[in-house]
Amino acid sequence: MTEESLHARCYLWFHSEFPELRGLLCYNLNNSRNKIQAMMDKGKGLQKGRSDMVFYYKGTATMIEFKIETGRQSKDQIEWQKRIELAGFKYYIIRSLEEFQELIKKQLTLF
Repeated sequence: MTEESLHARCYLWFHSEFPELRGLLCYNLNNSRNKIQAMMDKGKGLQKGRSDMVFYYKGTATMIEFKIETGRQSKDQIEWQKRIELAGFKYYIIRSLEEFQELIKKQLTLF
């Protein structure tokens, strides 16, 4: 399984399991098409290392990074995780659909 397929499986599960929450789990477009687009995206606020998704729920924002079993964070991702956690947000690395399901269910029961 690739990180992209894990990401898609998790999103599709969420989308079908919680139709009333559609729009609260958002993909972060992290990769620009080319160098020109990258410069334009950076000028609009694109952040290196940002998590793959954010789940917004009842005044919180939970950052979600998808990695397959052998996947590792880049230096930029580690730095962004540190910044976001220092700002008081939660950050999770998800390696399976089951981990994602547990995380979402946990988040929904916290509030």
